[in-house]
Amino acid sequence: MRYFQCDTLKQEDRKMVYQDVELTDEEKKRDRQGKFLNFLGTLLFFVVFVAVFIGSLFLIVRIPTSNNPFLFILVVVAMFILGIDALLVSVLIGSFISSPIYKMAQEKLVIQKRNCFDKSIIFLREYYGWTEPCIVTKCYDSSDEKFKNRDVCIFLVDDELRITADLRHGFSIRENDLGCYSFKIDEFSLEQIQGEKFLITKVMSEDLVFDLGRRAKGFIEKRYISPKNDT
Repeated sequence: MRYFQCDTLKQEDRKMVYQDVELTDEEKKRDRQGKFLNFLGTLLFFVVFVAVFIGSLFLIVRIPTSNNPFLFILVVVAMFILGIDALLVSVLIGSFISSPIYKMAQEKLVIQKRNCFDKSIIFLREYYGWTEPCIVTKCYDSSDEKFKNRDVCIFLVDDELRITADLRHGFSIRENDLGCYSFKIDEFSLEQIQGEKFLITKVMSEDLVFDLGRRAKGFIEKRYISPKNDT
């Protein structure tokens, strides 16, 4: 087992950057459906709006006028007010009829997911050799206090298993780089125990212990231990 930590980061590198996260196939499908429903709702709104407004104007202009100048002015003013009312009513009716489609569209639409993290993550990924596949899980407890109650990333580099901070999603400048523990296959043991509320994966090496989420055991066995045993 070995532990190493990056000590070459500069303060100016520690600023927030943003990275778009690729949508899953299911999210892309829902997003396409949402955009179509959004277009359909907009089209329906304008069709209803135009139909109601033009129909209202048609009825308004059919109001008879008078040869009396005073009455003529009153009728024209009344027609103008009715025209404004017709505009507002057309908007309300169009919105009311199209709102169920807009609501369905909003439920389907997927807002572009973004990660916000410390710019240093980009450098740390290279420094610690981060690669996919990896798993991000909670470290509930550890003999190394820095790791306690932090999200950690488990991944493989050649013949080593490595545990460090969450390099997949990144972490903010309020959190610290944890350094990286690296294990050969014969340098740690693995077991799963029942915690107070859920299963816990224990990774143990000499005096070092990690209490991780239950999925960690399956990932390590499938990606690291089983291939080693097959060879």
